[in-house]
Amino acid sequence: MTAALELGSSSLQSLRREEDVLKSRTSRCVYAVLPDSPAHQRLLEQCGLQFTTCEDGILLLGDAAFEHAELFKSPCLPLMVGGRIPKCNPLVRQLISSLVEAILPIASNRNDICALTLPGGAAIDSSSEARADLEFYIRLVKLQGYEPKLVPASQALVLAELVENAFTGIGIVFGASGCEAILAHRGNPICHAASDHGGEWIDRELAKKLYAPSIDAADDSAAAETAQNFAPESLLSITLQREQLKSAATISGDDFTKHVESLLQETIFELCDAFSGELTRSRRARELPVPLPIVCGGGLIETPGFGSILAGVLQEVNLPIEIQRPRLVTRSDRSIVRGLLISAELEATSRPAGRAA
Repeated sequence: MTAALELGSSSLQSLRREEDVLKSRTSRCVYAVLPDSPAHQRLLEQCGLQFTTCEDGILLLGDAAFEHAELFKSPCLPLMVGGRIPKCNPLVRQLISSLVEAILPIASNRNDICALTLPGGAAIDSSSEARADLEFYIRLVKLQGYEPKLVPASQALVLAELVENAFTGIGIVFGASGCEAILAHRGNPICHAASDHGGEWIDRELAKKLYAPSIDAADDSAAAETAQNFAPESLLSITLQREQLKSAATISGDDFTKHVESLLQETIFELCDAFSGELTRSRRARELPVPLPIVCGGGLIETPGFGSILAGVLQEVNLPIEIQRPRLVTRSDRSIVRGLLISAELEATSRPAGRAA
């Protein structure tokens, strides 16, 4: 049984093939701590909600926390910030472990492959924090009985969406904790780039603009500290407000929307500018047949006006290779995890005969 595990800062998803059937599980990556009382426990039991207790109170995890924390007037908190696991929070590490165990079933055979990707381009990030997170997730996957295979989210997007192009082209993921881009030839990476500017960065910048108006505009450090110390539950409210723009019938043009559009443009430019530099330095990139297809996924692409902003940035950056018109994978909830499963299955079929699968 091959499997795929998409580890995002806002949600976790798994996909696996059992015989000819695809099965999926998903959960939001949040938790809530409720006051511990017999009345609360009885109410949760009557609602059929799973919970556990700790020194601080009653714990709700995943979708249960997202959907019900507000009923108990408790904040819904992210398990990760900026795609990273808090260093000195063993409770959060245990909760992430519980979520992975819940959505990734035990492997049916020894050495079954599980392809996984990490939040915010961490699969191609060499920082010490990213390496520590990677080691943690790999241990979790191994504990479920799988042989882990790390795949960048952008590469998984290419595998899922560029089948007719022989898995050759550019994949860009605009996610919550960061963005990443990759140029692949027949599914194999040629060059890539990543940025920590994503949805969470946009929300922190919105906090600076909306909730720190009294700070001198020239004092960037003070504004940055204000946003950094902004309560996580309040940042989550900004995230929800920004995500509500996706379902808006019309663009209001108010200050909030204008700030979102400006920050989104900055986010896209930072990644595309870095990716352009990587393409310029790659001789192999210039040897591929052009124009190359380009696909974009991730939650940020559903922001109204994203396509126009992206087109303007690409024209400004002027990539050193010819590309086709970008295609937005607007229903991309499962594109990356499907690409991960494709990667796992390709790896399984390429193994030498006789090796356990």
